[in-house]
Amino acid sequence: MRTAATAALHRDQFPILANATYLVSHSMGAAPLGAKAALDAYWEEWAANGPEAWEAWLPRIGEIADGIGSLIGAAPGSVFLGPNVSVLQAALATCFDFTQDRNEVVYEALQFPSLTYVWRAWERYGARVRVVDSPDGRTIPTQRIVEAITKRTAIAVLSHAYYISGAIADVRAIAAHCRKVGAILCVDAYQTTGVYPYDVREWDLDIVTGGSHKWLLGGPGCGWIYLKPSLREHMRPAVTGWMAHAQPFNFEEAPIRYAGSMYRFGNGTPTIPGYVVAQPGHKLIAEVGIARIREHNVRLTTMIAEMAQQRGLRINTPLEPRQRTGWIGIDFDGADRVCRELTARRVFIDYRPGCGLRVSPHFYTTGDEIEHFFSELDAVRRR
Repeated sequence: MRTAATAALHRDQFPILANATYLVSHSMGAAPLGAKAALDAYWEEWAANGPEAWEAWLPRIGEIADGIGSLIGAAPGSVFLGPNVSVLQAALATCFDFTQDRNEVVYEALQFPSLTYVWRAWERYGARVRVVDSPDGRTIPTQRIVEAITKRTAIAVLSHAYYISGAIADVRAIAAHCRKVGAILCVDAYQTTGVYPYDVREWDLDIVTGGSHKWLLGGPGCGWIYLKPSLREHMRPAVTGWMAHAQPFNFEEAPIRYAGSMYRFGNGTPTIPGYVVAQPGHKLIAEVGIARIREHNVRLTTMIAEMAQQRGLRINTPLEPRQRTGWIGIDFDGADRVCRELTARRVFIDYRPGCGLRVSPHFYTTGDEIEHFFSELDAVRRR
């Protein structure tokens, strides 16, 4: 198995790999050289053309969004960008009328906290939040989620994979139930996009959100939202601004005339640097292919799990590959201290309470690096 797991791709595109063992792509993907070139090009355009640079920048938003869409099976024009998922989901929340009978928001107890802050805030506007409990702090039975989503549910906001355990949720089964009861489903796919293949049209998903700074290797500042095209005209975000206008450079007085396209999810002046720096990472993911990335990742995460078990360490991630995203959670007494010491040795991982060390390979990771991680882990634990 380890011989098969040693192949890695495009390592020369990631300078940090020359002096570090990088096993933290689930949190922050390694910076590709193309990102620096994109930032340099942005500066050159700004310096050379001043305000006329907008003529090139604004169409690029749609181009970058469509590039993300191609990774998830989305039709052109059905994805848009934002600074982060919290802002995009806050804008989404404003599209619902929570004064009606269908006023419930359902999310799981393992949802990423930032999004729970967003949706809890809507209780002041009439939303009723229902939180689906986890029996073990790592997973949630699909039936428990399904039973929480009823004809009173306006929107269910659910993770594709849980940030605390890496466990995959049965999104297709939940989506089918939402269609049956007439609820909208918003899937947060931040933990999976770029390492776990899925297709928004094949799965018939309503809304998907995610970001670029994890598996997509795009750095911070480039969140995204997919909207099923049939839903677009029904969405009128109140978190808005001049860039959401049908003709933004007409500078018309309120009320806004929304863009007929996904640009209606724009708001104020867009964060162009965050968008353009993300695109080279997206292109690398497309070049390698998510199915190929997944195959490589499964081999290496299986290797990580087996080597951890050989040491008697606790695994807080599902051992069955199809039930997990791209990382393995390893826990033991003092894991937080070990994480800090490994980072000081330039072995990059991270630590989460309730999970332990989170360790992730990407397409640029070798089997030798997994061996090195465990060698360093053993040395630190012996101290």
